[in-house]
Amino acid sequence: MTYSEEELAQKLATNPYSFLHVLNRRGETKDARFSPVRDGYEGFLAEGHLAQDDQAHLYIYQQTWDGHVFTGIIGLITHEDYRNGLIVKHENTIVKREKLFARYLNTVGFHAEPLLLARPPHAEWDALIQTKVLERPETEFATADGALHALWMVTDEQVSTLRAFAQSCPAFYVADGHHRLASSERVAASEGVMAFVLCESQLRIAPFHRIVRNANKIDWRTPLAARQLEARPSGLPKEGLFALDHQGWWHIPAKGLQFPESGWVYDQILKPLWQIEDERSDERMRYEPGTLALDEVEKVRKKNEVVFILPPPAWDAVKIGADQGLSLPPKSTYIEPKLRSGITLYAWK
Repeated sequence: MTYSEEELAQKLATNPYSFLHVLNRRGETKDARFSPVRDGYEGFLAEGHLAQDDQAHLYIYQQTWDGHVFTGIIGLITHEDYRNGLIVKHENTIVKREKLFARYLNTVGFHAEPLLLARPPHAEWDALIQTKVLERPETEFATADGALHALWMVTDEQVSTLRAFAQSCPAFYVADGHHRLASSERVAASEGVMAFVLCESQLRIAPFHRIVRNANKIDWRTPLAARQLEARPSGLPKEGLFALDHQGWWHIPAKGLQFPESGWVYDQILKPLWQIEDERSDERMRYEPGTLALDEVEKVRKKNEVVFILPPPAWDAVKIGADQGLSLPPKSTYIEPKLRSGITLYAWK
């Protein structure tokens, strides 16, 4: 999760056991930038704030909030599986960020947050998880955002069942954590990458709201045959897309719109109207998760901004694109659950 400076200060001041005390540390020089994080980790171990398994385990993890329940397996995936195409991505990564995070991992020697992998449904695996969560968990707790968290340790016999399915599954798909995966593959000392494997039917997938700053005022009727709306829409568009500017709400029919919808917005609006060449680096661009309600969108939009509201992406379309080796435009999908750092760790030194 990302915290404001005020939220971060409050959590650090009120909770001495928060893993933020480990992660929120930086060295004074570039060469020693990440060393304090390792020091904080070792301090938490010495003080007994972390419990280290005497052998490797898989865990069932469950996160519950706002009526949503996400239950899956936390374990290790190997670099070899990634190289052999068993772990399929749908986004390209930025090499500069890969190298920076790889340097961080080489220094700290642990993963604190699993990447999110999606798997197809499987009756035996699903039944095992459903039965296991009826037992008393190893640990359960609530966090300040109202989410409930629980962990169950998987037995050796159950591991065999899970491994048999994993070996028969044609591929697992990266839902969130592309840079973590690519960076970890550069760290030779680790055996793999910590991952949370979730059935694809549990994913909550949304678009990103695209916001352009210092945008020229445009009458959307002319270039895109838009229709101005009398009131705020009730939700994400089922056809076309919505825009919000200084004049109010618009519906843009967007003929030919198909997945990835973010690519259509770039090709038909961002590049020709405002000469935006790279969404990742253009300072005029910012994004809000597509889970942000439209009345809240009105509040966060600034006076000189235009907001574009896209329809929700379909996970099947994401998979098809990934299988074809396609890379989605940046910020094409906002996928939940978002996983907290420090609930489980994988340390290799």
